[in-house]
Amino acid sequence: MISRLVWKFDKRFFILALLFLVTFNLISVSTVAFATDAATTTTQTDAIKIPANIGIGKIEIGKAIKVDGVTFPFTFIDGMLLNDGTRKVAVDGKTYNVTVSTKPLDQRLNSSLESYTFVLDSTATFYNPINRNMKSIGTGTEIKLPELPQIAILSDTFGNVSDVLCVPPSLEKVDILDSQTPINNISGKKFLLSSKSPYRIMGKVLLPSSNALILEDGVTVINALNSDLNVKGVFFSTGPVNIFGPGSITVSENGIAYLEGNAVETDVNGSGGALVFLNDATVDDVSVSRTNFVVIRNTRAKNVKVSSVYAAYIIDSQIENLDIQNCRQVIINNVNTAKFNASIMSKVITYNSELTEATASDFSEVNFVSSTISNLGATRGTVAKIKDSHISSVSVEDYSVLYTFKSSIEKLKSSNSKYYTLSSQVSRIEK
Repeated sequence: MISRLVWKFDKRFFILALLFLVTFNLISVSTVAFATDAATTTTQTDAIKIPANIGIGKIEIGKAIKVDGVTFPFTFIDGMLLNDGTRKVAVDGKTYNVTVSTKPLDQRLNSSLESYTFVLDSTATFYNPINRNMKSIGTGTEIKLPELPQIAILSDTFGNVSDVLCVPPSLEKVDILDSQTPINNISGKKFLLSSKSPYRIMGKVLLPSSNALILEDGVTVINALNSDLNVKGVFFSTGPVNIFGPGSITVSENGIAYLEGNAVETDVNGSGGALVFLNDATVDDVSVSRTNFVVIRNTRAKNVKVSSVYAAYIIDSQIENLDIQNCRQVIINNVNTAKFNASIMSKVITYNSELTEATASDFSEVNFVSSTISNLGATRGTVAKIKDSHISSVSVEDYSVLYTFKSSIEKLKSSNSKYYTLSSQVSRIEK
């Protein structure tokens, strides 16, 4: 049964809708390759393309469709509006088997170092974060330690991402850094020993490109004089470290920062850069813009702002305030956040998460799978899709569109917008 809001004709809707379609098509064309290649495998017919596998994504058919013998209410198919598993999709009297999956693998990556090789317990795809072309450098369970950190992404053939790990750089030709004097501008590949802790960073310190600062497991670093470490090369902690005192780590140019440990008083910033990776970390404030990749994994943070980032992955973390702006691909898996915002044409996929206050605006697309949301607001041309989830209250305004499938909503309020509830329960509707 499908419930549909009868909404009043308003020519402004068509202007906004046209703008949205142009914008959405541009976003769709530029979607991150590794998250969509497998999900768009198709079977060619004379007039249409029927996908053999479909994850989270809209496939335009343009004709009447039946799914498992039942008339489908749209002329497109989307994994968010279908049961997972093998579906029989009929178009023009022909039936095709389409496999649907919108949930990631229930597993995480584990790793070990064997000689000069990084070994994983599952097959992952490796990427060089400096390259924005999104061409993988290989797929497998191991990779030789590179000069620069790489990332390993665990995903299925439908584009659902489960986990991301960082491949550490090789530790050849490193110099032990003396802790008797404060760390100043760095040249070469420097290694900080836990046995020589604490180290001190004072004032503004530059880590130039082609240089590295590598911290041994257990190292203590003290920020002094509101220090700022400008990372244009590589900052890498080989295990949990402690950074005390107010200061900041700022990634720029092709810089890479990988932080593991406690750095509550240290702001993590990005103004450009190739990669910011927080793993098993405790921080307060993160603000990253125009960085190729951002990964936040097993981390506790107060405020996280990610803007104009090519791809972001937030996994197994607790974040009080999460703000996403103008990001083309954001994957959120098993995250608890009190306040979530997605705006300015961001595309977000959220799995298995709990959100208290969530808003999406300005032609963004948000997808929630197997999640719980207390209050959700979609406004200004947003497309929101909900599957196998529970929402206490949802508001859809200003020419937005809401799709729900096999979900429950206690209260739904709509104004100048559309909503579709497929196989869902809505306790109360307000117009």
